[in-house]
Amino acid sequence: MLVRNAKAAARAGLEFFNTYSKESSAALAVARLERQARPASVSPTRRHLDAAIAWIARAHDAGNTGGVPWGYRARRPVRTAYPMGWIAPYPETTGYIIPTMLRYADMAGDKDALERARRMTEWELSIQLADGGIQGGTYGSQPVESSTFVTGQVLFGFVSAVERFHEEPIRTAAIRAGDWLLSCLDETGRFVRGYSHFCAPGSKAYEVRTGLALVELADLVNDQRYRDAASRMADYALSTQQPNGWFAENDLDFHDQPLTHTIGYALEGLHGIGVRLSRRDCIDAVESTLCAISRLIQSNGHLAGRLRKDWTAAVDWVCLTGSSQIAGVFLRMYLQTGKREYFEAGRNLLGFVCFTQELMPSIPSIDGGIRGSYPFGGQYGQWCVLNWATKFFADSVMDYLAAEDKARREGVAWFSPHDE
Repeated sequence: MLVRNAKAAARAGLEFFNTYSKESSAALAVARLERQARPASVSPTRRHLDAAIAWIARAHDAGNTGGVPWGYRARRPVRTAYPMGWIAPYPETTGYIIPTMLRYADMAGDKDALERARRMTEWELSIQLADGGIQGGTYGSQPVESSTFVTGQVLFGFVSAVERFHEEPIRTAAIRAGDWLLSCLDETGRFVRGYSHFCAPGSKAYEVRTGLALVELADLVNDQRYRDAASRMADYALSTQQPNGWFAENDLDFHDQPLTHTIGYALEGLHGIGVRLSRRDCIDAVESTLCAISRLIQSNGHLAGRLRKDWTAAVDWVCLTGSSQIAGVFLRMYLQTGKREYFEAGRNLLGFVCFTQELMPSIPSIDGGIRGSYPFGGQYGQWCVLNWATKFFADSVMDYLAAEDKARREGVAWFSPHDE
């Protein structure tokens, strides 16, 4: 025990000195900004969206392949060999960044975003594997094997690209991906093979977001097989939901305290399937979870990044990806129902992420992007700016702007814009 404690103390000392090393200067700059600012929820605006898209564009340029880098690492723990700076392109998230860029291109009339979406699509086409799937991990990671979840997320990109560019090779790639997913799925809605090597094996409730991608493919090519598969996947996700709205079997590695990120995935998948397949049970499940989460959001928008099955906080840091995703579900539920509580919860939760984005250290590889955690040293995406956090943030700001427009047009009495 004494030896273990001594080693822990020595490591803590090394980590302290690492804080002030030249290599860690960017992370230190962010940490200083965090210490100087009081956390708050600020109203999302177009400037937050534009800053996020600009960061994605810089990341895309840094990747120089067509794929979007995993993110930017500003610091690494001592005695690790994690790469610093821009990390290799990430197939999974590049895939679902494509629809984000297309949506922004339409909203902003931005031709650059449109061209980037095309280049991302071409890159994904170039790396699709012989079985129709897409590899897990960053590009170049070993082993190079198809992952069901990754393939599902890239499928979102393929479908949106077919709808925009109307090109047969993309349509063919989407069908190949969809057919491979069906080959991995059993009758209960669980994937029985194709597990990623970069998280614990086994079925995951959050794969229901892959089911949503299959529904989108079904609508594109009018193939009922994909709808039926998605419906089974929704059934499986619903089977993991507890009476209080919490989902079991719903984390990359720690099912007893899932990330808000994977909770967000489950909610996004169930909500989308519920809307597209007219499944009221899926919408009811989403509402149950949102009701529980709304009670956990602090007045400044803070939401703990991991949540136990009794909805108590398992950590004191925020998973900014999860907060962005769940905020988007709240806002889409507002657009669907017009309920004030959904708008306000979404605005509050997203506003906290906006606050963290505004802490810009004048470093292009950080400014405008969304970090893994708040504070920066939190355990999810520690000391990194993540492309998927930035993607989901951009999506949810666009959802917020649409919700704000709805409230303004309908003249709802409680709506107060720009109340920063």
